[in-house]
Amino acid sequence: MSWPIRTRTGGNHTGPGRPVPDPAVLADAARARTAVRARTAARARARAAGALAVVALAAPVVSAAPAAAAPPPPCLTSDLSLSWAPGGTAVSGGTEPGSSRTAVVALRNAGEATCLLDGFPKVTLAQGATTENLVDQRSVSHSAVTLDPGASARFTLTFRQGQSGEDGVIEPVTAIVTPPNNTASTHLRWRWGPVAEQESAGPPRNFVGPVVAA
Repeated sequence: MSWPIRTRTGGNHTGPGRPVPDPAVLADAARARTAVRARTAARARARAAGALAVVALAAPVVSAAPAAAAPPPPCLTSDLSLSWAPGGTAVSGGTEPGSSRTAVVALRNAGEATCLLDGFPKVTLAQGATTENLVDQRSVSHSAVTLDPGASARFTLTFRQGQSGEDGVIEPVTAIVTPPNNTASTHLRWRWGPVAEQESAGPPRNFVGPVVAA
């Protein structure tokens, strides 16, 4: 006995009983998935930007340090007015030969601009061709002194009082002073009597101290 064979017509199949998906439906689904992924990425970017903004707000604000001002130029000899100042132990005309005496020199800024004095002046006591150079008193601490116009600084001379007419004694007429960082000098009339010269083999006894604030 034979069975009749039935033939199904119409429709698309990928296999027995399985319909073929519509291409338009597949395209719509792909577009939907793409849109979802795009929205998800956008939200992630927004969250990251927000976190960075919070960090930026929380970070301390550091201002740039101002540049250090340049120091004023050295005081020129031509801008300084020198004079004897009170405070020393020296006596006009000299006293007590063999004693150690001090004399104070004031340096006033007679110029129109602020300037700087730093270090030791050079001082030479002169009697004609005979001279006595004072050595730097390195045991005295000091720092740079800024002088505004009209302001003053000072330094101290220390010397051994001499006996007039004795050997190894100079009777200065002038103190020749060269301020720190200068080559030009100025003269002060010496008023403190005879000075015992420095002995080459002996310890220093005639000094010039550094410039200090007045």
